Amino acid sequence: MKLDEESRDWIGKNLPFFSPEVKAQALERLKVCQGCPRLTPKINRCEECGCLMPAKVFFKGASCPLGKWEKMKVDNGREK
Repeated sequence: MKLDEESRDWIGKNLPFFSPEVKAQALERLKVCQGCPRLTPKINRCEECGCLMPAKVFFKGASCPLGKWEKMKVDNGREK
């Protein structure tokens, strides 16, 4: 996955604050985004919602506006 410098910096600063489960789900979400035609690859921004995806994929309550991924389920399927 190729990320812009701003996205790499954000992830690098914030990655230690996330659980391994959230990290794994975030990387899966990001893979989906990387294959989406609505992503502007150079800046990793979604043209549909306007979000910077390397940050948005880490938020448990976030979802894709196109329905490609939903809110995270953690702790036996419950949202946190």
